[in-house]
Amino acid sequence: EKFTEYVFLQEIPENRKSGENGIIPLEGYLFPDTYIVYEDASPEDIMRKMLTQFQKVYDDTMKQRAEELGMTMDEVVTLASIIQREARKTEEFPKISAVFHNRLKKEMNLESCATVQYIINENRWSLTEEEMNIDSPYNTYINQGLPIGPISSPGRLALVSALNPYEEFMDPKRPYLYFVLKDPNTGEHAFNYNYNAHLKDKEKYEKEWKKLEQNNQ
Repeated sequence: EKFTEYVFLQEIPENRKSGENGIIPLEGYLFPDTYIVYEDASPEDIMRKMLTQFQKVYDDTMKQRAEELGMTMDEVVTLASIIQREARKTEEFPKISAVFHNRLKKEMNLESCATVQYIINENRWSLTEEEMNIDSPYNTYINQGLPIGPISSPGRLALVSALNPYEEFMDPKRPYLYFVLKDPNTGEHAFNYNYNAHLKDKEKYEKEWKKLEQNNQ
């Protein structure tokens, strides 16, 4: 019952507050930034600084936009946390957001590797079939919709992107639903609205990753 002064934390769903299943209730709300901290500061003091910063960043404009999209703040933070982990190039944040918004609309599973990487606590590009089937409320390969909660602490760009997906990818006649990592070094992705084109890209680029992964081992 700490941090009761932060009203926005009341939005965290009850099923996460209990902290069962290895869930960290405040995951996503401890805003990533550079903080000046006194040597004798307690962990709670530091957490308060981070929560206060989150409160500043998640301003009225963001709240209003979330309302327009029919999203709760917790859903925005959860989606932003996945974008934060999936995107590396600034211009791709809103594009990755658009793909996830489109998948949510179509009630397709998000199938985000980042959610599985969070469960296994490893940053591997290629996941095994077994890992993609891990029974966890964070696994977006087997569960529909957003995971039970955030998988990282999203920065401002990820929050803004979660609320403002890339318009050109949102055309209802041709929604972009797929992306695959093109280059692990730059973090660039290939985006597709056509499943067969996506499969071709996947086949092409996965060969490259596997080579890289073997070289890095």
